[in-house]
Amino acid sequence: MSSKVRRGASASALYLQCYQLILWKQCYALIETIGWPSEFESVVKDLWALRLQLGKAKVDAEESDGDTLFSSQPVSDAEAQTEVDSQPKGWGKAVPTLIESLGLCYMAAMILRLPISMGELHRWAVAEDVPFVRAIRHVPAAMKKSLPAEYMSALDTTFPLEPDHLRRAVHKLCLLYKHHFDITLPRLNDPILVYKHVRDLALPIPGRQQRVSGHPEMMLLSLIIIAVKLLYPFDDKERLAESLKDPAILTFDWALWLDAREQQNSLLNGLEHLPRGSEINVTETDVMKMSGEQLDDYLDWYERTWVDDERAEQKPRGLAKPLLEMFPAGRQDRSSPRPYDYRQETEKRQQSRDQRMAQVMREVKVRNVVSDGQEERESTRGIGPFYKRYRNIDELTLHAKAFHEATALLVGIKLETLLIAVLQTERKLMVWREEQLKAEREGGLEDDIALRTQGEHSCAKRKPRKRDHAEEQDSSSGGNDVERSQGSEIHTDGDDDDDSEL
Repeated sequence: MSSKVRRGASASALYLQCYQLILWKQCYALIETIGWPSEFESVVKDLWALRLQLGKAKVDAEESDGDTLFSSQPVSDAEAQTEVDSQPKGWGKAVPTLIESLGLCYMAAMILRLPISMGELHRWAVAEDVPFVRAIRHVPAAMKKSLPAEYMSALDTTFPLEPDHLRRAVHKLCLLYKHHFDITLPRLNDPILVYKHVRDLALPIPGRQQRVSGHPEMMLLSLIIIAVKLLYPFDDKERLAESLKDPAILTFDWALWLDAREQQNSLLNGLEHLPRGSEINVTETDVMKMSGEQLDDYLDWYERTWVDDERAEQKPRGLAKPLLEMFPAGRQDRSSPRPYDYRQETEKRQQSRDQRMAQVMREVKVRNVVSDGQEERESTRGIGPFYKRYRNIDELTLHAKAFHEATALLVGIKLETLLIAVLQTERKLMVWREEQLKAEREGGLEDDIALRTQGEHSCAKRKPRKRDHAEEQDSSSGGNDVERSQGSEIHTDGDDDDDSEL
C-alpha cells in the first residue's frame, strides 16, 4: 500500500476499511470477552452492509467532485431533530462517526433481544473492555499512513465519552434505519432488564413485567423510579399500611442503602488504585492528589493508550530514540502493571452486588397496619400521598439524588436527562389515570340509563287490569312516589360520581 496520503473517494474508501476493522474488533471483544452469542457478529455485519449502501452514494459523489466533507463533532439533540424533520435527500449518506460503531452494536443486541443496558455498553467502552478510546491505535500503521488528517481525527477520541453521546447516536441510527430501510427494533427484553436494574439498585421490590413503549430503556427506568417513589418515598413522613397485603407494607432505610452503595464502590475500586475507565477524566488537580500506586496506574494507561510503539520503532527523523532514552517508558522499579481480567472483575462485581443486596434486605421492616376506626393523625395510608415530582436537580434530596444518579449510570444517560424522562412518564400516567376515571364515570352512567330504559319498556308491555275506586284514588299519590324515587336515584348516581372523582 502506498504511503501517499489519499484524497477524495479513495480516502473515504480507506476510512471505511479502517472503520470496519474497528467494528470487527468491537464485535470480537463483545463475543470473546463479554460473552455475547456468536450470532451477534452476523447481525452487526448485516447492519453494516446496509450502512455501506448509504455510504457508497457519498463515495460515488466524491469521485465526481473530489471533495470530502466530514465532521467528527458530536451532533446536538436540536440538530438531530432538525435533520429528522427535514429528511434531506443526503440524510445518512455521510461517512459514519466512531460513536456509531457502538450504536450498531447496541442495535444488534436489541435485534437479538439481549438483556443489555445502554449503560453497560458505555461502561465497557470507557473501561476499554470494548475498543473505543483512541480506536485509531487498533488500525495498522500501513493504513494510517494513507489516511488524511480529518479521517485520523475521526477515529480518535478527543474528548471523554459522555453518557448522552451514545444515547443520541442510537436514537439517530434507529431513525436512519427506519427512514431508509423500514427497520424497527423489537421491544426490549424488559422482564430480565427490570430484574437486572432492580438487582443492581439493591431495591427490595419484585421485578414485574411492564408494557414498554416510546423510548424503551428510559421509560423502563422511569417506571422503576416511579414505583420506588410510590413504595419507598425519600421523605421522612410516617406512612401506615391498610393491611398485610398492601404493596407498601415494607420499608427500608435510605441512609443504609447509600452507605451500602459507597461500601460497594470502595470494595470494587479500592482506595489505592484508580477506578478503571476514570483515567481519561483525570485533571491536573487530580494528579496532585494521587498516591504512588494511582500515578503508576495513570501512567500505565497513558503509555498503553497514547504511546505508538510502531511509530517509535521507525525513528522518524531520528528523534524517537533520543527521546526514549531521555524518558524511558515503563515503571522504573521494573514492576508489571496491575493485571486486569474481565471475567474476574465481573465475578467480583457480582459478589459485591449480592453482599449489598443482602445488607439492604436484612434491614427491611414492616410498616404498622391500622384499622378503619383508628385515628391516623399525621400519618398517611396507602400508596401515593405526598408523592413528590422532581423537576430539576436542585429539588433532589441527598438520598433521592444518590438513587437517581445510580439509576442514570445504569442506563448511561445524564442525571438531567433522566429527570426529564421521569417527569414526562409521570405526566403520561396522570393523563392515563384521568381517562380511566372518566371512562368509569361514563360507563356507570350508561349502565344506569340502560337499566332504567329496560324497566320502562317492561312496564309498558304489561296488560292493564281493572282497578277499583280506591286504587284510582291512590293512583296520583303512587305516581308522585315513582317520580320521587326516580329523582332520588338520579341524585344518588350524581353523588356516586362525585365520590369516584375523589
